[in-house]
Amino acid sequence: MKQSLTALFSPETNPHPADLQPFRLLCDAIFFYTLPDKTGQQGVGTGYTPVSLSAEEQARFHSLAQELKGHEAEFHSGLLASLSVEYVDRDEASAGSLASRLRSGKKASPPQKTEDEILWQAMLILKLAEMFREEEREIAQGFLAISGKEAELFAALRGEGAEEDEGDEEGARALREVAAARPPGGGPTTINRPLLAKAWGRLYTRDPRAAEFPLLVSTREELTNLLAEAYETLTGRPPRKLVSLSLPAQNGEDDTLVAEFRAATRAYREHFSRLLLGIAAGGTISAERLAELLEAGNDLNRAALPFLKDGRSEKALHFYAYEGAALRDLFVGLTGAPSAERENAPAVTGLLAALG
Repeated sequence: MKQSLTALFSPETNPHPADLQPFRLLCDAIFFYTLPDKTGQQGVGTGYTPVSLSAEEQARFHSLAQELKGHEAEFHSGLLASLSVEYVDRDEASAGSLASRLRSGKKASPPQKTEDEILWQAMLILKLAEMFREEEREIAQGFLAISGKEAELFAALRGEGAEEDEGDEEGARALREVAAARPPGGGPTTINRPLLAKAWGRLYTRDPRAAEFPLLVSTREELTNLLAEAYETLTGRPPRKLVSLSLPAQNGEDDTLVAEFRAATRAYREHFSRLLLGIAAGGTISAERLAELLEAGNDLNRAALPFLKDGRSEKALHFYAYEGAALRDLFVGLTGAPSAERENAPAVTGLLAALG
């Protein structure tokens, strides 16, 4: 009997299709969180909004998120001012500091907050990160568009060559604008990943659908480390690394590779998924079950070899098991969210698949 392997993507909201592609090679369905739109509707496709704000807090969230769109340059330079000048509430006035904390990781000691205030701030952090990634992609596309003139434009920026025609000067100006828009240090490492993961966890611990997904998937090594720390705090032992898979990578959003890979490896994928779901449903992992999973992983890796030829790049997908602990338990410890009684909960094992 075929069992469907569904997964939940973390910790970003509204991920780019390229972020999901490696996991689509293996999983039957991948879900992810979206933030509520102005009408309160949920996201489309496999995205959904896990929790809802009150009407007042949602209106506040949308107002500040809209204001953020005019302050990207200040955000990336670390000088984002308060975005809530028309409000007097202390928590609303902290929107600017939330943006700075997303980049700097500085901790604050806020007063006791209501449930809606906690969720509102978590959603704002996720929205800031979402905007950051969108701008990073736009910057990358801008560099690709001018790659043909890259050498000449950089020479112009350095002042080399006295004679430049009008077109080259316009290109140089465009490059200056793109370079100025890049955050200090360059790249996504300027985002405070632990803060982002905790903000996502705030939504996860309140998501009534969270238990539907036996597998959490992520492209972020930081999440692997954070959950390992939470599990060790909870149980006194490190998580178990189960198996690693070597999967083909592709550029762009073409689904051809996904369809061909899934068709060629169907029997191996289904066997691997059955064993993986069996581990998730139990509180302990026997040596026999682990050996079966390792063998199934080796079979799947051999089946993937034809897709790794001809110089195609590959990505390693590592699976971790939190034996006897649900993923919700780990995010409760990570975020300090209210905890249910673990003694009354059925024994399960949380699973994480992370690119490495």
